[in-house]
Amino acid sequence: MSEASPYPPPPVPPTIDISATPVSPTPGVPRIGSKDPTAAVLLEVLPGLCLQVFGIGNIYAGNVLVGVLIMVGYILTLIVNIFLCFVLIGLITWPLTWAAFAIGSSYLAYQKAKATQLPPA
Repeated sequence: MSEASPYPPPPVPPTIDISATPVSPTPGVPRIGSKDPTAAVLLEVLPGLCLQVFGIGNIYAGNVLVGVLIMVGYILTLIVNIFLCFVLIGLITWPLTWAAFAIGSSYLAYQKAKATQLPPA
């Protein structure tokens, strides 16, 4: 008791073979997943300057664990420096800690972002 369908079967979608696609990137066009080193440094220093938060540039560059550890480490040293301000030594150690985190974490973010880019041709 099978009847023939009044409609034809649906067409088969075409397949696309991408294995023969050339992979050579054109100069000046960023590679997918590459990060800008300047943006990584700015994302590291500007929130540190305005919000006292370091590590965002490292997270942007792909160092997620390092960025989170920098955030936690800076917050812990910030708490210690706040308590040291009551003894007045914190007025010296706080800016030194900020400068050390700004330079160190910016360097790490820059290096990681630079590693994601293509080598110059």
